[in-house]
Amino acid sequence: MAYAAVLSLNETLHQIFFGDTFCTLYDSRKRNTLILKVNEIKNLLIKSSQNSSEEVKLLEIKIRDMAYHAEDVIEVLQIGLQKRSDSRMQEDLITEMDTTIKDLHEVITEMETIMEEMEKIKGGSGEQNLPVNWNYFSSRSAPGGRTNMVGFGEDLMQIKDRLCNVQKSTRQTIPIVGMGGIGKTTLAMNVYNDPVIADHFYLCAWVTISLQYHITEILLGILDDIGVLTNKIRKESDEQLKERVYKSLKGRRYLIVMDDVWSSNAWNDIQMLFPDDNNGSRILLTTRLTHVADYASSTNPPHLMHFLTEEESWNLLCQNVFREANCPLELVDVGSNIAKNCQGLPLLIVVVAGLLAKKNKSLDYWKYLAVNLSSIIIEKKDHCSEILTLSYNNLPPLLKPCFLYMGIFPENYEIPVSRLIKLWVAEGFANHPFEAERYLMDLIGRNLILVGQKGSIDGKIKTCRMHDLLKVLCVRIAHEENFLYVKSRHLRFLPQEISFKRRLSIHDDASYSGSEEDVTMQSMDLVRSFIYNGWDETQLHSYYYFGCRLLRVLDMVGVELSGFPEEILLLVNLRYVAIACHAVIPASITVLWNLITLIVEDSTGIASILPIEIWNMPRLRHLKFSRVFLPAPLHASPFLRLNSLSVLDSLDYDIGQITPLLKKLGIHYNSQSSHSLNHLAYFLNLETLKILFDSPANSTFINTALPSCLKKITLERGRIDWEYMRIFGSLPNLEVLKLREYAFQGREWIPNEGEFLQLKFLLIWETDLEHWRAKDTHFPRLEHLILRNCSNLVEVPSDIGEIPTLETIEIDYSSPSAVDSAKKILEDQLYQGNDGLKVFVHPTKTQVYPLKFGIQQDESGRFYRRKTKLDEFKIQQDESGRFYRGKTKLDEFKT
Repeated sequence: MAYAAVLSLNETLHQIFFGDTFCTLYDSRKRNTLILKVNEIKNLLIKSSQNSSEEVKLLEIKIRDMAYHAEDVIEVLQIGLQKRSDSRMQEDLITEMDTTIKDLHEVITEMETIMEEMEKIKGGSGEQNLPVNWNYFSSRSAPGGRTNMVGFGEDLMQIKDRLCNVQKSTRQTIPIVGMGGIGKTTLAMNVYNDPVIADHFYLCAWVTISLQYHITEILLGILDDIGVLTNKIRKESDEQLKERVYKSLKGRRYLIVMDDVWSSNAWNDIQMLFPDDNNGSRILLTTRLTHVADYASSTNPPHLMHFLTEEESWNLLCQNVFREANCPLELVDVGSNIAKNCQGLPLLIVVVAGLLAKKNKSLDYWKYLAVNLSSIIIEKKDHCSEILTLSYNNLPPLLKPCFLYMGIFPENYEIPVSRLIKLWVAEGFANHPFEAERYLMDLIGRNLILVGQKGSIDGKIKTCRMHDLLKVLCVRIAHEENFLYVKSRHLRFLPQEISFKRRLSIHDDASYSGSEEDVTMQSMDLVRSFIYNGWDETQLHSYYYFGCRLLRVLDMVGVELSGFPEEILLLVNLRYVAIACHAVIPASITVLWNLITLIVEDSTGIASILPIEIWNMPRLRHLKFSRVFLPAPLHASPFLRLNSLSVLDSLDYDIGQITPLLKKLGIHYNSQSSHSLNHLAYFLNLETLKILFDSPANSTFINTALPSCLKKITLERGRIDWEYMRIFGSLPNLEVLKLREYAFQGREWIPNEGEFLQLKFLLIWETDLEHWRAKDTHFPRLEHLILRNCSNLVEVPSDIGEIPTLETIEIDYSSPSAVDSAKKILEDQLYQGNDGLKVFVHPTKTQVYPLKFGIQQDESGRFYRRKTKLDEFKIQQDESGRFYRGKTKLDEFKT
């Protein structure tokens, strides 16, 4: 990770040189020269990233270690200056800095010399420096035969239908996209060898592109597959071969499979060979990269591969281990667990099946494999791990540290995106949250990170995760690169291997690993990041995290501390702190002048207390507490530039003018802090507001003016009368409104005309509301309506169904009459030809209600349809609770 090391050094130099002390004491010309040199090295590393020869790797290791050493020297100096007594003479300070900077210049000069060596290797090496296992001859003959596509029968039919669709006569490109090992090539191979496809297309050719491709081999491969290749043709130039391919395909309906495409350049080099004669020719393209699929086919959506279900995984495993025989009963449970642990990845299942088939079918071995599955596969370094390693090797330098950093999280962990982005920024991988979000989307587009939960309206990704096999690969590479050390029972390293790691992550199962892996004070001396995912405070202290004097990131919210650890204040380089404790934050928190994020979680319900000095921290951007008192500054602060702040217990001053960049705000509201909302209107950039009421809102809140920029509001336990909903309805930009646990109360809600003009999402969760007198004009842009625990609600207003933008109504059975009205809305919309509306019902197992419209419900909560004499609507419900309309004999509405 030479690039990550130089990137970190570059940021450290910027922070130190542009701090108050260095700005006044150090020659700006020398400073700028040094930073320019580091930037040049960083840019050269980006250019050399495609050269993977062993010589280049060794030189990069040298640069990495030198960059780490330089950073250590400069940060030790920085800490010394911060702790230095004021009585020290300025001349002595300058002398000490000059000595350090001189050493830095020598290190940087040596790094430049190494970069020159790398440039020479790059310039004169050619192809001989490609890895031994690289695919030189990318084109190959069409694969023969078909395999049993367990779990992908529907995918096979969909691809065949798209290839043979006669309604689209122009040449079409159909991409298949998915993670490495998920079965893209296998699916394409089965399509390619299908008799229906062979009958439909006059000519078929298969070409594998891979990371390094040669256009000559591709051309010869296509000509060979279509049956025109001769020894004479083999001697022709590339231009002649291109012309021959084009003419051979001209006028004929053909299918070209381009397997394993890694770049848009590969598509550009080849796609002009394929004529478009308006005769239904097709190109089937497989790739791991979403942006390549989008580039190759902007008009056709890609076919996204899915992971196998647990049942499909078990069937595939049994098929490859036992062939036609049955699995012995004593192996069924552990075998099912092995299949489950493969997390639906077909390649992994097939590789594991190969291991199981070769061994004696012993229960002990199967149990061992079930527990250590991913690490065994990665350690073997077989075809499976090589395929996944390609995805990492192909990453640009900017994304490699972001990918390796995913190793800090335990297996099967749903990672909050907001936390991940803050950590990436604190680590220096990205300069801004927007940049970090872009990196995340790129990794998702490369199928290295999987999407978890999404936002209710904007579809913004809330959580993400990683397949366990990629997670183990990630940790292995991070360890080899001296980038990260993970302590877990699944990973065993020698104590000497821990030293010189820049980051340390302790997983919750670390206590089960052997004593030979104990982390010592000495080994942690240079650690920059400490992430603890356990829960034992005694175990936590055994890792001496307070001894990491150069620490930047401290994240250990999993364990409840007895109080705010004063030792944290010794770690003056901290940028990110996340702890769990009831905290009185000391005034000396200001010594953490680099701090960007401060998170304090507390289960006691007692508000933490922040000192007034918090306003003098120039880099602080994110404050998050379970509850906190934030004192008013003595005067308008020119320093603090918060972007997010939650959750406050007290706000009795015009914070809106003090923190003009604030976009997210969470507030605890009680009768003693009624004045805390008086200044909300001054938050000119506030987009998200959450208010938790400890007592019913009083008249002071009711008369509160809210900022017009608000887009999302969440209220809990306010018990506000429905007539005051006008305060929120008048907000011109409000898109999301979530009302939880009697946020509002009263028997009747009558909205006003001209309100909620932009509202897209409305959640009402627990209320005593009986009559909701709403019309379609009251919520003209509503897309999603969710009603939960509204036991007194008589009905969902029928006019709600007339809202043209409405996509879903989601309701539970707390009010049977409201459920019936929701279904009646669906019926009416279907009758009018609106098939876009969906209704989700969450049934309870203890209640069975009579249903209308030919639908009944059994004791398990499952819906079924009772035949009716006049089968007009045929409304049905799937297992997720969504209602839909099936086909009718008289297909009046063409569903």
